Amino acid sequence: MEISTLRIPALLLILGLSFSHCKTKSDSDEEMLLLLAVAASKVCANSSFTGTTVVNSTATLDTNTDCITGMTSSMSADLPAWIRNNFKCSVGSVSGSNYVFRSQNIPNNKSFYFGSSSPMYVALAGGQKSAGNNQISSQCLVYTIPSSPAAKSGTLVGTQSGYASVGITVNGLAIFNNAAAPGDTLATEAQTFDTFNGHPQSSGVYHHHSQPLNITNNDSKLIGMLIDGFPVYGLNCDNATAATGDDGAPGTVGPALDSNHGHTANTVLFPSGIYHYHFASDATAGINTLIGSNFHGTPGTVSN
Repeated sequence: MEISTLRIPALLLILGLSFSHCKTKSDSDEEMLLLLAVAASKVCANSSFTGTTVVNSTATLDTNTDCITGMTSSMSADLPAWIRNNFKCSVGSVSGSNYVFRSQNIPNNKSFYFGSSSPMYVALAGGQKSAGNNQISSQCLVYTIPSSPAAKSGTLVGTQSGYASVGITVNGLAIFNNAAAPGDTLATEAQTFDTFNGHPQSSGVYHHHSQPLNITNNDSKLIGMLIDGFPVYGLNCDNATAATGDDGAPGTVGPALDSNHGHTANTVLFPSGIYHYHFASDATAGINTLIGSNFHGTPGTVSN
């Protein structure tokens, strides 16, 4: 059954009105539920949104987009250059005072968690162990992020407040906070990271707590953006120059980091300066992470 993208909002409205009235369930209700499910899947997987749903056993890398084949990688022209020129493997746009990203959340690197039958499979590094039966699976993550971030006054919002993700990497992947699953510690959980420092949780959401090694490796590269709108960088500051010889640790280049892993400093992408986060040591996690326990700004929303 094909339902055009343009008809989806109208269909959802009609279905919503139909189900707002209490009545005995009938065969026609089941048909409507099926239509609703199809409509929802179209929002998550079509060329205007995130592309063809990725199947691990046939997943391959598209060398033209540097994303998994079939995934849509598109940044709208009204996004700022620092996003257009750096983000991929998701669909980015502007909506009012927000940036919106939609992502299937499939890594563009090989991983143990694609499963051994996948062309994208690679064994774990020595000393690492599997995260149980968890495997990467296609998601429908939608981020709505303020385009003009500002420091939040008063009590800060915690990063451990039940968010589906606390940020998105430049290659369209979920950033998780500085905490492990209940009953575990992140230092212990790090033993299940794949060769690029990522792993999936129980519902298949592949994510990074630590530096994504196919983006950055103890350097000053842009890693992504947290849902409060502030960018996150690697271990070092770039000193607002393209050369790497003058890169250095925060505190040596720019101010020292605050408790949330951030500071305000000039960067190549933001020569006038901006608050930004860094991959840094975290006391709660016991390892280096991409964010501390609080957001600097007011977070937007993320759904899956």
